[in-house]
Formats: sequence, C-alpha cells, structure tokens
Amino acid sequence: MSVSGSSDDAKAARLRREADAWIRRLASGDATDADAQALRRWCAQDPAHRAAFDEARRLWRDLGPAGELLQARASATGAARGPQLSRRAFLGGLVAASAAGAVALAVHPPLRLWAPWSEWDADYRTATGEQRRVRLPGRVELAMNTQTRVALLAADGEAGVALLSGEAAIEAPDAAPGRFRVRAGAGDAVATLPARFEVRHLDGRTRVTCLAGRVDVRRGERLCTLLAGQRVDYDAAGLQAVAPADPALDSAWRGGVIVFRDTPLPEAVAEINRYRPGRVVLVGRRLQRQSVSGRFSTADMDTVVAQIQRAFSARAARLPGDVVLLG
Repeated sequence: MSVSGSSDDAKAARLRREADAWIRRLASGDATDADAQALRRWCAQDPAHRAAFDEARRLWRDLGPAGELLQARASATGAARGPQLSRRAFLGGLVAASAAGAVALAVHPPLRLWAPWSEWDADYRTATGEQRRVRLPGRVELAMNTQTRVALLAADGEAGVALLSGEAAIEAPDAAPGRFRVRAGAGDAVATLPARFEVRHLDGRTRVTCLAGRVDVRRGERLCTLLAGQRVDYDAAGLQAVAPADPALDSAWRGGVIVFRDTPLPEAVAEINRYRPGRVVLVGRRLQRQSVSGRFSTADMDTVVAQIQRAFSARAARLPGDVVLLG
C-alpha cells in the first residue's frame, strides 16, 4: 500500500470538504466581512486550495434546479437580514447586495447563476463574452450575442427559432420570399422575408428592432407592424408603443461595443455582467443613484469597471471567482 498516495487522497478529500463548506457559507445569507477575508486567505495559502474552490464552484453551477432552490433560500435570508447587513463593513455588504450577489460568490455566474430548467433544451448557446454566427436553412443567418440561448422551431412548416434568453439578430437580405418567426417570452416576431431584424429578451422584457423589411410583432391580443428603423418593446404589461430605432445603441453589440447614455449604474452593471466572467456587485445606496454614459469595448470589461470605480471614487474589493464589489 502506498502511504504517500493515501496521504494525497486524504488531502484532496479534505480540501473538497473545505471548499464545499465555503460555498455553503457564502450562499447561506449569513456571510460577513470576516468570512470574505478568511476565504481570500484560504485561497492564497496554496494553489491546491484555489483549485479545490474552483472545482466546487463548477460542481455547484451544474446542479441546475437544485441550485435554483438554493438561490431562493439565499434570497429569503438576505431579505430578512438586509437592514442588519446594510450597517456592516464594506465587504459585509456582499450578501445584502441581493441573492444573486451572495450566491455569485459561490458559483461564478454569468448574468444569472445558471440557465433555468426551461432553457436547457437550447440548440445553440453562447458563453459569457462569446458571439456566434449560425447558418440556418433558406439563406438565413443567426447572429448570437453573449449569454444567448436559442432553440429551433418546427411548427406547421414555418421556419423560426425560440429566443430563450439573450440577444440575436436575423440576417436574411437574400432569402427567398417567406416568413421567419422568432418566439421570445410571451410574444412572437414574424418577419416577411427578405428582412433583417434583432430581438433582445432578458429578465422578462423583450425588444424587437426592424433594420430592413417588415416584422409583425404580437403579444397577447395586440399586434403591431414594424418597418425599417422602428422598434417595439413588450413585457408582462403587454405590447408597448412603436418607437424609432437607434441602431447606434440597439445594434452596438454587433460591433463589439456597448453604449450607455445616462444609463442608471445598476442597469449598466447588469449589462457589464453579461460580458464579463464573474460578477460586479454594487454595494450600498450611493452608487445605486448614479448614472453613466460612454462607449466601451465588450472585449475589455475590466477596464470599464476600473473607469467606473475612478469616476465615482468607489472602493473595490476583489474576491475569488472574478467577483468585484463596488461601493
């Protein structure tokens, strides 16, 4: 029997238990300033500690629906303890920042912790920061932005896709006459080909932008028609009024940039989190009231975070998993 081998196995098992305990602690809603500092010291002790923590994050991320239950529990705990945590030191605010902020420390999420069960059947998907182009039948090209999930539709012989989450563009300037459907949330956008249009579906809100051709948008009993240069939003409240499109803003992602125009900082940070691994979390009320303007490259989100930090004289704490707390 190899004594050294047994010793290595025992060490690996111990590190797995400790890493799993750290994740449970951070996701519990009871994490404190001291916990965050202790985790940073534990990861810095030995590369094996950091590797064990990274592996534990990956395993928890893959738990799927079980993890969603954990998120709900963390949300309830965080809400109940919010007033108390808001008076703690800067790093203590990592749990009060919301359930997503708390569990993010454990599982290294994108915009959300992981794809919900309803999105697991996607035919095409992109990772954080990734863009992808897919050639569909009928000379239709699908361009997908970061953190986007798409499933193919096959109903009554009509071509189309379901945008489960994220942002996609349909490019079909040379397609034969026909129709192409994009289902997003509780609505549908049906283009008369040839056409070019974009659909963004995030957090229950959908925007359809027509760049060329004609797109009919239906949500519930309401229907509107978009022509080139027009856009419309819909959400749980229904279909909104048609408005002029702003390609420099709505289509900026196609050129690898994001544009903010007096955008509330929480909304800007949510957009940054779509492109950047890990998570940026705003701590405290001061930054929640700020807004930001600018044009930024999606390939260098850390520079954007640094610019925001300087612009608002914010303090920054960096934690394992590429988590940055700004306050």
